[in-house]
Amino acid sequence: MKRTIIAILLAIALLTSFAACGGSPAEIETPVTSVRGLDTVTLIVTLPDGTQNTHKITTDKSNLGKVLDDEGLIERDEKGMIVKVAGVEASWERDQAYWALYINGEYAMKGVDEEILADGNEYEFRYTKG
Repeated sequence: MKRTIIAILLAIALLTSFAACGGSPAEIETPVTSVRGLDTVTLIVTLPDGTQNTHKITTDKSNLGKVLDDEGLIERDEKGMIVKVAGVEASWERDQAYWALYINGEYAMKGVDEEILADGNEYEFRYTKG
């Protein structure tokens, strides 16, 4: 009789320990791996005469400034400020002109280096005189 009770208690202990280690498939957490896909965005450059050049860019990078640097679409001065877009210079010192960044038609509240790309977005640099 003692052997039966011990065997039952041992079986319960083993089942409890297996249940604690595992779980039903719904309870097991699986790691989520995020893989950034390709984003396609539009860059519009509005020149001093009002004409616009449009560039479609497809990239796996997430930072707008990095993408524009890599594509050769912007040039910076020694302080990192954008002075040329698509080869056209804007000089605050000479003309009180600068490149204003718009995202989906709204004035950007961050600079290109802080802006995270989003698929389908439209980014525009407008030559602007102050």
